[in-house]
Amino acid sequence: MDLRHPVQSLTWALMRALERDLNGVESPVATDLLSTHSGKPLTTRPAEKDCTVVLFSQSWLPQALGYECGCGHEVHVDAETIVITGPCGDACVYVSTQLLYHVQTPNRRFFLDIAAQQMRGKTEVAQYEGRDTADEEAFDYEVAGALARVRGAVRHLGHADVQRVARRLQDCVAELASPIPN
Repeated sequence: MDLRHPVQSLTWALMRALERDLNGVESPVATDLLSTHSGKPLTTRPAEKDCTVVLFSQSWLPQALGYECGCGHEVHVDAETIVITGPCGDACVYVSTQLLYHVQTPNRRFFLDIAAQQMRGKTEVAQYEGRDTADEEAFDYEVAGALARVRGAVRHLGHADVQRVARRLQDCVAELASPIPN
């Protein structure tokens, strides 16, 4: 199934994120003018200029989007994936014209998956919240980004080419694991 309509998807996602899905931004001016009895600061909707937007095409399994598929063969849904990060640091992920999930505190894995243009499904959103493992945080971001892009690229290769890439990566690992001569 092909749901690709980039202009429509992007326009809808941006409008929806700004109007309701992203977290509101604290507004000292609004709080001063319209002080509340609760003492909670008032928020305003984020502005387009304060958001970061990434759009790419992705092939999804219906189950990753939260749909049950009773068909006997594997069906893919090709659609635009739009990621909008707001000024408060939260992010919304849309597929075509649907909000897939909202991440309050995106971690490194989230941004690496954006770099790979391969976001995780609805049931895996917890992997994007909060801090990463100490090993992942210690790993150089540029190297992690390059590996994420390789992971994303091999999804579009045939089996023989994937095996070639895997062998080359294994050679790199062996080279790193071998002791460095003095």
